[in-house]
Amino acid sequence: MIITGRKGIAKPGLLADAIGFTSNIVQTMNQKFGVDFSVSVEVGGDPNAMYLTGRFDSMSDYQDFRLSYLSDEEMSSAFSEGANYADVVEDRLGEILIPMGEPQAFAQVNSIQAISTNQPAAMEFFAQICGLFKEITGKDLGLGRMLTGDNSQVAFVGSHESLQEIYDLEAACLADERWLSLYSQSEGLIVPNSLVVGFRQRII
Repeated sequence: MIITGRKGIAKPGLLADAIGFTSNIVQTMNQKFGVDFSVSVEVGGDPNAMYLTGRFDSMSDYQDFRLSYLSDEEMSSAFSEGANYADVVEDRLGEILIPMGEPQAFAQVNSIQAISTNQPAAMEFFAQICGLFKEITGKDLGLGRMLTGDNSQVAFVGSHESLQEIYDLEAACLADERWLSLYSQSEGLIVPNSLVVGFRQRII
């Protein structure tokens, strides 16, 4: 599966307007083109950050969508109007290697960078992390790799019902010796101090 990610920063004082505008655009886009885009906001980080995420079965499907919406005057006009509410700061393409399960109200998105010379071994290690997480918690932990930008970067993505669930699952992992042993096993595979933890709340 191909994932598209766009990060926007709402202009000061316009977060609610930006969320409302973006949500309307996404609902129209999903209906018009038969695609699956969602909108989420950052929790515990940048208070004005928003994320527009799309899911496609293949790169061909994504290409077809791009050609359709770029030639659609209504969509072009709407995206131009969106500049009044927020600034787009990043676009990324990624590939899902291990599914995360069905989207829920909250997501934890942890990005980390592999040491490029050991990337194949690092990817095996990341898959091991996903498997152990499910053994400990019973929940799926997705794994994605970046197709654009720094492709030594990967993301672990989990879907959750609440922030409390995220907290409780992390506590369960930290109480397990197998999980704690992963820290020493990561040496030589992960760029030190590259882990960035993010929480997101789904709007639509």
